[in-house]
Parts: sequence; structure tokens; C-alpha cells
Amino acid sequence: MALAQPAKDMAALWRQVYRLLRYSSLRLSLLVTLLTALEAFFGLAVLYLIKLLIDVISTQLNGDVGTVQANEIFLYLALTGVGLLLAVVIQALANLARTAQGMMVSDYVDREIHSRAISVDLAFFESPQYFDSLQRARQAGAQRPAQVVSGVLLIFKSVVFLSAVLVMIAGIDWRLLPAIVIAMVAALAVRMRFTRTLFDWQHRRVQLERRAAYLDWLITSDVHSKELRLGDLGGHLRETYSDLRRRIRAEQLRIERRKTLAELVVASIGALVFAGATAFLVLEAIGGQLSIGDLVLFVLLFRRAEGSGRELVTSVSKLYDDQLYLGQLFDFLTVEANIRPPATPKILPSKPQKGIRFEGVDFQYPSNRVPTLEGLNLEVRPGQIVALVGENGSGKTSLIKLMTRLYDPNNGRITLDGTDIREFDPVAYRKLFSVIFQDYSRYADTVRENIRFGDISKAANDTEIEEAAKKAGADSFIEDLHSGYDTPLSRMFDNGQEISIGQWQRLALARAFFPNSKFIIMDEPSSALDPRAEFELFENFRERIGGRGALVISHRLSTVRMADYTYVLDNGKIVEHGTHLDLVERQGGYASIFEKQGRSYRL
Repeated sequence: MALAQPAKDMAALWRQVYRLLRYSSLRLSLLVTLLTALEAFFGLAVLYLIKLLIDVISTQLNGDVGTVQANEIFLYLALTGVGLLLAVVIQALANLARTAQGMMVSDYVDREIHSRAISVDLAFFESPQYFDSLQRARQAGAQRPAQVVSGVLLIFKSVVFLSAVLVMIAGIDWRLLPAIVIAMVAALAVRMRFTRTLFDWQHRRVQLERRAAYLDWLITSDVHSKELRLGDLGGHLRETYSDLRRRIRAEQLRIERRKTLAELVVASIGALVFAGATAFLVLEAIGGQLSIGDLVLFVLLFRRAEGSGRELVTSVSKLYDDQLYLGQLFDFLTVEANIRPPATPKILPSKPQKGIRFEGVDFQYPSNRVPTLEGLNLEVRPGQIVALVGENGSGKTSLIKLMTRLYDPNNGRITLDGTDIREFDPVAYRKLFSVIFQDYSRYADTVRENIRFGDISKAANDTEIEEAAKKAGADSFIEDLHSGYDTPLSRMFDNGQEISIGQWQRLALARAFFPNSKFIIMDEPSSALDPRAEFELFENFRERIGGRGALVISHRLSTVRMADYTYVLDNGKIVEHGTHLDLVERQGGYASIFEKQGRSYRL
């Protein structure tokens, strides 16, 4: 059974290897195959030349030493030396070619993983299954695929070499073959069985490994270092991490102990076979039925056969192990995005007239039991500033994901100028928006690049970068940095500099202002700003956004009051909407929130 499974998977393995080699140089692949075959040939040739050399020396020792015999000895000695030199040169060239090929394959796999991670839906990132599949793909790449390619070639070399060795041993005495073959098959069966056992266990432990890696990051990163010290959490997290590692280690050692015992039994059988076969041939040589050269050749061949058999067993079991992981890699690489462009996408309006409309939109995350948004009707017109108010967990961020088509609604539709947004190319459609999320990104790069990432199609020296920084009120602190806009914003790298949370938020605002988008979406854009900075930001907000439509999520009164229209979201439903004055006059939930916040400003 242990040998049946790899045989069953071999067809899939060869398809995968071919797919990998397609993206490597064909000429290099042929060269590697040729050099691998030459490795096996010269290895055997050297052994046979040693046998001939010993036979010549043995013949000379049993007769008179003459000039002809001495020349013959030196001839075979020279041939053996040349063979050894060529074997070393060919092996070095083969290793170099395999290394180059492995690098090509590794780079290809990295590009494929990155491409797939970029193209999959956001929903994939927000599920634990994604992290498991990505972790498994990372375990497979980028070295695993290179190892598979190298492993296939090593198996080819081992099979050629071992086949020739067995033929040469059969030429000495065919009766030795059954014992040698049985010993090798037993070793192969044992290794394959435990390869499968270890793989199954490693597949199950992915969650434990991710949990341990997370704890390690908590303990060693600077992100949580302050709270760990203030709350004295370090010791607790360290012990939790150690417990996980002890559990993982104990399970793996249990399997390794069983594997080691089985391999010792197989190795003992191999040693008994070698001792018995050698004793048998010694008796044959004493009886004159075997030459000294044949006896020495057998000893060399047996040891090489044992080494080659062990290499074959190791390569096959490693290849099987790699193939299992390769399956996981290609499983990840076959994941397709659900949000894809239609066959004939419609052209986006160059200047939207009606704007974005939500029409009876329902939405529920795949892992949730209850809807996140229900019966949503909302619109953001060009040039209009719309505020969205609601408690945490009411669905505000989910609304942004739907508007930017990071998700599609379960029911209802979202339109742009009356056209369902699913009829546009999603990548082109998303370029209509500039978005600053509440959990905005902080890139370990220069100030300039942090702003430019808002529209990577623009040049790094674009003057609009500085204009965007001025609109966000970030130019003043940028000028104080040691290299201005070229200052790296992280101590992860040389010459990096850290900035405050409020300054990071200003950079995120600049990144949102930078693109020439049609709509700007801001999720709590002033949460880390001081009151003065917030006042300056929204004092002339309409001019800052350049006439774009805006959706602003905020709990701040100053932000909500300047909006043209406000929607109140509660438990996934729009419960109130209107202008600020209208909503206050209705004396509903919005007015209550406004009143409570207003008390904080009264003397």
C-alpha cells in the first residue's frame, strides 16, 4: 500500500514537473539531463577501470614483471585517473546546472504565488482557510518545486546507475541479486510509509504552527512591545508559545522514533546481506572461481549499490513528500477570483453624472449567520459630500467594501450612472475611488512612496505628491524629517525614522488625495488627529477634495455637520437619512447622538 500511493500520484507529479520546467530554459533542462546521465556513466566507468587495474596488477604479481605488463598497469592507472577527474568535473557542472535551473523554478513559483495572492477576492484573505492554504503553499515554494525538479533528475541518475550496477553484479554472480533487491525494496517501503505519516501529521498541525508563529511575532515585534511590558504579558505569551512548541515537538519525535527503529531494522538486514554476500564471494575467490579484481569490484559495486539504493530511496520518498506539497501549491494556484470582469465590460463614464446608488442591497459574509446589511438604499452623487453615521459593528466598513466592489451583494444591486457596477471591469471601476480605511496601511518605505502608492501609475517625482501632502496638512512635519520626502518611515531599514500615529494618518489622507479619482471614501479620517488639525482639515474640505463626490464615515460632529447629506446606519439598516438640520429637527436617533456629543462641548 505504501508503494501504491506514490505510483498513483506519479502521473500528476510528471504533469506538475513539466509545468515547472516549461518556464525554465529548455536548453538548460536538456543540458542538466545530459550531465546527469554522464554523472552515472563516469561513476560506473571509474569502478570498472579500477577492476581492470586490479586484475592487471594481480596477474603481474602472479608472474614475471616485464616492460609490457608495467606499461599496461600505467595505462590503466592513467585511464582511472582521467576517469576520476572527468567524473569530478561532470559532477561539478551538473550541480551548477541543477542550481541554476532550481533558481529559475523558484523565481517562477514566487511570481505565481504573488500573482495569485494579488488576484484572489478579498473574501479569501478574510477566511482562516486562506491562511492555511497560503501557509501550505509557502511550505511548498519556492524551494520545494526546485527540489522536485532536482529530485526527478537524481532519481533518473540513481536508476541508471543502480541498473548498471545490478547488471555488473549479475555478471559476477546472479545469485546475489535477489537478496540485494529485497533489501532495497524493504528500505523503500519503510521510508515511503513514514513519509506519508509525517506529511499527514504536518498537514494537521498547520493551525498549531500558525498560532505559534503569531505568538512569536507578538513577543518579538515592536507593535505590541509597550502593552506587553505594561501588562506584564510577555511571560504568559512565552509560556503559551513554549507549550505549543512542546506539543508539536513531542508529536514529531514520536513519529521519528518509530521511523528510526524501522530504519535500523532495515539497515541491519542490509548489513547482513553485505556480510553474507562478501563471505560467499571470498570462498569463490579462494576456490579459484573468481578473480581478485571481481571480488574487489563486487565490494565496490555493493557499497555503491547500497549508497545508490539509499540515494534512490531517499530521492523517491523525498520526491513523494515534495509531490504532496506541490499538490497543495498548485491547489492554491488554481484558486480563481469570483469577482471578474464580464466578457464584454462596459466603458466607464469619463465624468459620472448620477453617481453611485445602492438599490435594495443585502449582504452577508460567508462565515456569518446573520446579514451584515439589509435592504440598503443610499446614493453618493458627483460633488456631493455624504456622511455615514453608526455605531461600531453596524456595517459601515462593509458598505465601503461593496461600494468599491471588493465584495458583491447577495441581493439588490449597486449602480454607477444607472449601470450595474458588475458590468464594468472591477480593476478599472476601483480606480474611480480613493479610499482611506480606518486600518490604513503604513508602508515601510519613503514618505514619497507612501503617498505615491495612492496611484502607482504616476511618476515618483510627480509634483502632485507634494500637493497632496499639503492638502492633508502633512507638508509641515515632512519638511522636518532628515531627508524630507525621501525619508524611510521605518526603523526596519537603515536611516529609517518613526512618526506619530497622527502623522501617519495625515500621510494616509495625502495618499487618498493624490489620485485623480471621481469619489473619495474616508473611514474615520480624523480619528488620530488633534482638534486643531481636524478643524483645519474640514474647514475647506470641499476645496481639498477638488469637487469629487465623498463618503465620510465619522463620529465627529465637525465632520458630520459639513456633509450635504447624512445616512444613519443601525444593525445593517438605514434608519434615518437627510440633511443635518432635518435630522436634528426629527428628534430621532441622530438627534440623540448629536445632543450627547454636544454636551461635551458646553461649559
